[in-house]
Amino acid sequence: MNNQKVYILGSGRFGSRAFHYLTPRFQQTNLTVVDKDADRLKPIMAHGGHAVAMDAVSFLTAAKAKMDLDDWIVPAVPIHLAFEWFQQELKSACRAIPVPKELETLLPNVMKGTDGQIYTSIADFICPDDCPEPADYCTVTGEPRPQVLCDTLSSLKLPGFLATCIVSSQLAPGVGGYQWRTLCRALEDIKAHPGDMLVSTACKCHGVMHALRYRSS
Repeated sequence: MNNQKVYILGSGRFGSRAFHYLTPRFQQTNLTVVDKDADRLKPIMAHGGHAVAMDAVSFLTAAKAKMDLDDWIVPAVPIHLAFEWFQQELKSACRAIPVPKELETLLPNVMKGTDGQIYTSIADFICPDDCPEPADYCTVTGEPRPQVLCDTLSSLKLPGFLATCIVSSQLAPGVGGYQWRTLCRALEDIKAHPGDMLVSTACKCHGVMHALRYRSS
């Protein structure tokens, strides 16, 4: 991973933590932290990090021609970054719609968001920040996971909807991200299937889901 670039989008608590944990694993010159608030980037710059003062979604659009497919995106902003980027890329051909209500009973521990999205988790407790996300069990309970949430969301079958899930992989304890190729493939999947789509981002335990309606021109 040492030669891959990593873009940490957001420099708050989680973004700063990601920078701290990823610095030993990646060349520091390949780490970029993005935040629209330039003042929040000052601690990153003081530690020698590369910083860009820009809105996270706009940054993805502006930088996409320069990114390699193997580069990593670490979302650390309080939005569903992948979904917001899809909306920006698809423009007027796409609009957000509410997540179907029946999913509130099909998925574990669902919480409704304020913009039609839902949050889901196999945990009904607060997980430790530094969970190493082992492959087959929960570090808090010591028990096997009842399901792998990203697999569940990737394979959802709901009449009238297709499902796509951006799978978040763990880059360090408590730090998740996905490669640029994953985001690009999901966008192409949406473009190839006009209609209603369930769009999720999830790791093994936690996820967020929006729904959109795409009409190709």
